[in-house]
Amino acid sequence: MINKNRALRRFIGGVSATLLLVMIGCNSYIKPGSTISACSSVAGTWELIADTDNSQCGGSGKKETMVFTVSQEGCELSNNYGATGTIDGTDVKWNVPPWSIDGGVATYLAATAKIQNQKIEGRYDWKWSDGNTECSGITKINGTILATVNVASILSGVQEKNLMLSPREGTIAHTFSLTAPDAKTVYLAGEMSDWQDNVFEMQRGENNNWSLTLYLPQGAWQYKFVVDGQWIYDKSNPKTTDDGFDGLNSVIVLGKELAELSVNSNIPHGAVINSDFDSKALGENSPFTVYLPPGYSEDSHKSYSLLLLLHGYGSDQNQWVRDGKVQNFMDNLVHSGAIEPFIIVMPYGDKSQYVNNREIHIMEELIPYVRGQYRIKSGKKFTAISGGSMGGFGALYLAHRHQDVFGLSVPLSGYFDLSYYPEFQSEKITMEPELYIYCGTNDHISFSGNESLVKLLKNEGVDFTYKTAPGGHTWRYWNGITTDFLTVASDFFSKQTL
Repeated sequence: MINKNRALRRFIGGVSATLLLVMIGCNSYIKPGSTISACSSVAGTWELIADTDNSQCGGSGKKETMVFTVSQEGCELSNNYGATGTIDGTDVKWNVPPWSIDGGVATYLAATAKIQNQKIEGRYDWKWSDGNTECSGITKINGTILATVNVASILSGVQEKNLMLSPREGTIAHTFSLTAPDAKTVYLAGEMSDWQDNVFEMQRGENNNWSLTLYLPQGAWQYKFVVDGQWIYDKSNPKTTDDGFDGLNSVIVLGKELAELSVNSNIPHGAVINSDFDSKALGENSPFTVYLPPGYSEDSHKSYSLLLLLHGYGSDQNQWVRDGKVQNFMDNLVHSGAIEPFIIVMPYGDKSQYVNNREIHIMEELIPYVRGQYRIKSGKKFTAISGGSMGGFGALYLAHRHQDVFGLSVPLSGYFDLSYYPEFQSEKITMEPELYIYCGTNDHISFSGNESLVKLLKNEGVDFTYKTAPGGHTWRYWNGITTDFLTVASDFFSKQTL
């Protein structure tokens, strides 16, 4: 059973791609008595930027570029994605049949555009429904017809997204396969597609075996198969991890993983402690995980700085240990002298966005509790907060609301749906804690939200650091920046004085 929130988020990615299919081409034609051309010759290759408002479907907005080919016959239009339409003067109306996606049906309510001087502006109103859940949204588009000399270079940029289909230096070939006798379509989705379900289509072979070979850089890769819209893990692969939606992701490791996230048996190791206590704020027992650096137990007098590290939506307090391997990063970096040792506390946030009772629990119960249990330095100079995805939102939200507690906030690919925190938009924003924001430029879930947040912070004159690099909403990206953000935390703690 697909989690509805996840299905809606996947739909957002699919619909924003499909919404861009509807562009233009037409031969010149003049109606009797008309003084203007009823349709112009505008067929060819089109480049579009689509800005999607998908907030009703659980999204935080999405902006992307697409390039495709349109053709014409009289005033009848079509494109290479199967959309058809007509042009009357400068006005275009499109007809796109409903299509099935994520267990529901997506339908255009209206799809119109206007062409002037080879420029196009349009608006697409759409809805998605599975019979129980329904949402709708709007996509606004701006585009232009490409000059012939620009087409090859633009298309080559689009094709870069699928370089994994061809051998490249530094990559390892791996064939993904699945037996699915009754399937009509099978896709491979995972960290290689930034968890989009329509990027890598698998091919049916003998004995109903579906397969696809990709050429991937070494390291760990999480993935699933999408069989006729249903997401399933690879049951032939025993290596799995929790997917955050009451299911499993499959995992392959090609070559070697990053040295920093691997266990080194020749160095001292810290302790990972699973604990819990009864929360009055939540009315239930609440678990949390603690990382104590090497040498903590032997040194009975030294106190340590504290990093509160938050997990993503639907996961748990062990996500940063299980998928992030943060304990291995800490052990290796502390041993090499790259960072100073500090304590990490990882609370359980469920799907709360870290607001309401979960905020009360963390701030008024958990932090005082762990300060009483472990030797933690007091004061905001020695207290930082970070987290990924939903945890990235929590890192910003809690640091802004509790500026007397945290001296540093490090959101990672934060899912910044500010409807959970409207006060952040409606008042003059001040941010005393140091702020470092990270996001992958290929992150189809969070990048647009991070860009919007950065623009807001700049307009408000907030001092912050924004670090982007190629990468998606994946553990490959987060593992790749863990050394960097742990170093940021260590440097912050090191420059403080008692």
